[in-house]
Amino acid sequence: MLIIPLTGKISKRNPPIATIGIILINCFVFFILQAGDDERYLKAFELYVKSGLGRIEVSRYLTYLRATQGEESIPTSKKQEELNDDAIIRFYGKMQTDKVFMKKLLNDEIITPEDETYSRWKSLRGEYEGMLSETVVESYGFKPAERSFVTTFTHMFLHGSFMHLLGNMIFLWLVGCVLELGCGRALYVAMYLLTGVLAAGLFALVYMDSTVPLVGASGAISGLMGAYTVLYGKKKIKVFYSLGFYFGYAKVTAVTLLPMWVGNEIFQLFFGGFSQVAYVAHIGGLASGAALGYVNLKFLGQVSGEVFGEDPKEKIAPLLEEALQRIGRLDMDGARPLLKQVLEIDPYNRSALTHLFNIDKLNPEDARFHKAVSKLLHHLTNDSEAHETLYATYEEYRRISKTLRLSLDLLFRIASTFSAHGYIEEAEKIMALVLKKHPGYQKLPTGILRLAQAYLRKGMIQKGKKCLLIICRRYPESTESQVARRLLTGSN
Repeated sequence: MLIIPLTGKISKRNPPIATIGIILINCFVFFILQAGDDERYLKAFELYVKSGLGRIEVSRYLTYLRATQGEESIPTSKKQEELNDDAIIRFYGKMQTDKVFMKKLLNDEIITPEDETYSRWKSLRGEYEGMLSETVVESYGFKPAERSFVTTFTHMFLHGSFMHLLGNMIFLWLVGCVLELGCGRALYVAMYLLTGVLAAGLFALVYMDSTVPLVGASGAISGLMGAYTVLYGKKKIKVFYSLGFYFGYAKVTAVTLLPMWVGNEIFQLFFGGFSQVAYVAHIGGLASGAALGYVNLKFLGQVSGEVFGEDPKEKIAPLLEEALQRIGRLDMDGARPLLKQVLEIDPYNRSALTHLFNIDKLNPEDARFHKAVSKLLHHLTNDSEAHETLYATYEEYRRISKTLRLSLDLLFRIASTFSAHGYIEEAEKIMALVLKKHPGYQKLPTGILRLAQAYLRKGMIQKGKKCLLIICRRYPESTESQVARRLLTGSN
């Protein structure tokens, strides 16, 4: 089962820097510091098999199994005298997970100093462990039987494979961003580290004799999940769920995710068969994270519910859909308020502006029509790819309206767009209108210059010169007049 929460707000003003930082550290460790670990492991294991060390240890392990579990615990075809490389490889994994045997072996209780093979075994074992120690995982992974303060922290930044890293980082991003923005960066980082330590602590209690290194951010991330569900337990959140053969979306209270996660981990631990996944560490992380979340909720109060607020833009699609249905029924008065709601959320939503324009153009004398078209035209002038729509909308407005009620700045923006994209005749009409009624408009020289340049690009030299002369005569002191004179000189 897979359950992923899909709620949370991220903005450029308040990015989840700590979460991004933790992800980058994990990636740096895996791709840079752990690079070459697989090769070093392979060389060490080749030594283990080819040097005879594996034959010595596995043969003693088989003897140990006969003594503790009986002859029937070993398949007939795998008697000691038939021990070959394939058999050593097969029994190696089982031997490594037998905590009692490995503890006795490493304490010289299986191969004692009195044993004739002791010196050779000890030498080979030292060489093998030396090669393993060159790997980052063996050096900085958390081993309960050899636990240290350093590895208690470093293990949560190591990963066994790319898929292990990828899965953890996805969950860290989904849950971490919400907690960082909701609880503050300092508390969030503290929760990440502390739950990772406590997850390793529970793992050490259950497997105190284990020499197999525990690696991965899973324990810490499980801790974040526990805190997440406690802190936002009463909030309705959107989740993506997958049952393997079926998936979908649902809205549930956050607190219901905690028992689901815990139940899944316990199920995998007892019924999932052999696995390298440290489910005990996950459970420790979940439990400690839930406890820390409760402490924060009851005593620290450092949690914001605003980060979980539903994104208002999610309401736009259903509002537009309902508005279109009302328009289809010719219920314009019912559609208008819905479109207004969309514009309150997104003031320049093109669909809403276009539909509002189409509604209000039925009554072109109404001030609402001019207000709607002004917003739509302003929005279209901001999109360089929408010049055709801008031209069509402006032409329709000009045909419908007896008088243009557009601001000078908007007319200037429209004319500039028209000049840039080849709608020169309309650009000229707008410039002529502004020149006639508002000759002192400060942006007018720039607009006429752009129109002149458009004419010149089109090869319409005479019209271009006419515009340049207007600038030189009417605005002789302007910067644009200096440019116009140079162009006039060059075109002669």
